[in-house]
Amino acid sequence: MQQLKLFLFCLSIVLLLSTNSYSQSKSQPEVAVQEIQDILDKYDIPGATAALVSRDQILWKGTFGNADIEKGIPVSEQTLFGIGSISKTFISLAALKAQKDGKLSITTPVSEVIPSLVIDNPWSDTHPVRLVHLLEHTSGFDEAHFSIFHQADATTSFSKVFRLTEESLKSRWKAGSYYAYNNLGAILAAYVIEEQVNKPFDEYVSEQILQPLQMTQAIYPPFDTTNTTLSRGYAGSDNTYTPYPNIPQWPAGGLFASIDGMSNFVRLFLNRGKIDSIQLLPASVITRMETPESSLSSKQGISYGYGKGLQGELINGYHFYGHDGSYGGFLSDFGYSTELGIGFVILLNNRDGNDALKEIKKELLNTYTSSKITIPDAVELTGNQLRSITGGYQPVSSPIQLIHPFMRLIDLQFIVENDGKILQKSTMGESQSLFHLGNNRFRKSNQPIATSVFVESDEGNQLWLTNEMAYQQIPSWWAYAQFLTALVSVLGVLFTLIVYLFWIPIRSIKQKNHQLSLLIYPWLGSVSFAGMIVAFSLLYDPTVQYSSGAVLFYIFGWLFLLTSLTGLIQSIKIFFRNAGKKSSRIKYPALLSSVSCSTVALYLFYWGIIGLSLWNY
Repeated sequence: MQQLKLFLFCLSIVLLLSTNSYSQSKSQPEVAVQEIQDILDKYDIPGATAALVSRDQILWKGTFGNADIEKGIPVSEQTLFGIGSISKTFISLAALKAQKDGKLSITTPVSEVIPSLVIDNPWSDTHPVRLVHLLEHTSGFDEAHFSIFHQADATTSFSKVFRLTEESLKSRWKAGSYYAYNNLGAILAAYVIEEQVNKPFDEYVSEQILQPLQMTQAIYPPFDTTNTTLSRGYAGSDNTYTPYPNIPQWPAGGLFASIDGMSNFVRLFLNRGKIDSIQLLPASVITRMETPESSLSSKQGISYGYGKGLQGELINGYHFYGHDGSYGGFLSDFGYSTELGIGFVILLNNRDGNDALKEIKKELLNTYTSSKITIPDAVELTGNQLRSITGGYQPVSSPIQLIHPFMRLIDLQFIVENDGKILQKSTMGESQSLFHLGNNRFRKSNQPIATSVFVESDEGNQLWLTNEMAYQQIPSWWAYAQFLTALVSVLGVLFTLIVYLFWIPIRSIKQKNHQLSLLIYPWLGSVSFAGMIVAFSLLYDPTVQYSSGAVLFYIFGWLFLLTSLTGLIQSIKIFFRNAGKKSSRIKYPALLSSVSCSTVALYLFYWGIIGLSLWNY
């Protein structure tokens, strides 16, 4: 034991000399500091800080690397990191603090608080959007459209932001039906709080939350970027500097905080609303934050999922609450377990450090979560229950409407019965067992609680509700048909793009130009499809209204549709016409290529992807 203490003492001196530091409670298991440094080195993370806390104290905290690579400024305990979407937890704290003080009610319809706000909600009479829906991401709103990024920034008033983004304020389903993570709803929640407390949102959070938690250094944008306590943010393995975002979504992801402040923040939850001698919130409020209450799944007894600014997570079977975040060049995570009485905070200044963050979390928590937990036995399903839930399931609650046309084909799921076991299978071949815990509630392997439920909607549709997505039951054959049609069509477009690139010149060189247009039109369609992808993924900049990517995406989209349909019409004419041997060699692949391109193009046109003017979206 003396040798171990001597080793740790020497190690601490070495770490201090290399700008890394840590403090350790003697009564707690030792944190493998060198292992954490090795993880950061492995993933080229320039700077980080982390902490383990209990209800009463910071058990351990460490700082690693540099806050500013160019200037060689080391990370310190005072360094401010962007905490990203952990900022949403502060929105919920502010809302429930204001409710405790009698300034608002989270069940009041938003339209009553802000009458000028235009919300497109077909179910407003029976299912109005309330503040609780915004806090739990069950409003049904689409994510903020791209045009907001070139029309507004962190200095734009909430009222103007929502005038500019009215098209996004549309309930895609009855408020309180499904969970779908949504930044726009979080900003609206901040707006509601600001209106109700009659004070700027950031000032209210500072006075009522940050100051009691001794987080006086924490700041929202816009801020002075020359502040020396601010860490710089980076991206990629080469650590490219990433400027601080100047966006109107700042309440949902823009807060910067230090490791000491965040440690107090986590202790607040472990102590059920109390920090040191201050009872900031009643214990019942913390429990309410942890517990989903507005969604269909929560009404069926599922307590696992996203509450009010707190996301449930099962780590080796132990139920943790917390939130992660990504903002600019930063990555963050915090969590706590009331059962174990511990919490953690991890802050990185490289946004691509997901793998590093996961490994550090495992390193911090492994000692505490290694003990086995009790797993409840499965309850047998009746024949009627089994028949009602088996089949295909298609996503209905994509968080971003723009990606829904793709998610509904990629994320198809199947519930099947095999030798008395219930299996969840995906179109990608993955499968896992589901165990019934009663009342159509299910857990996965090694989970101690139910995390999903099957329920019939008001419209009579069978739904499968998980903590991430809502799925609607469809016949299995129809699910496979959609997936295979999409897969074959996309492969056909790729085949056309690559093979015809060589086939067309070869036929031209050999002077076999007879009806070469049968190949040229589908090839031009495939090139246009590739152009759409390149324009959106590599050239599109939402902060610039008429960026080259936006314009090219629009042009290539229409070219894809027109050339594909032209090729299809031409191929059909030739295919059913006896045009001799010369055309017979190419009419079959030409028809298949044209059908593939036209299928993809018409699908994108149906869902509004083709013809989408990104500069106004």
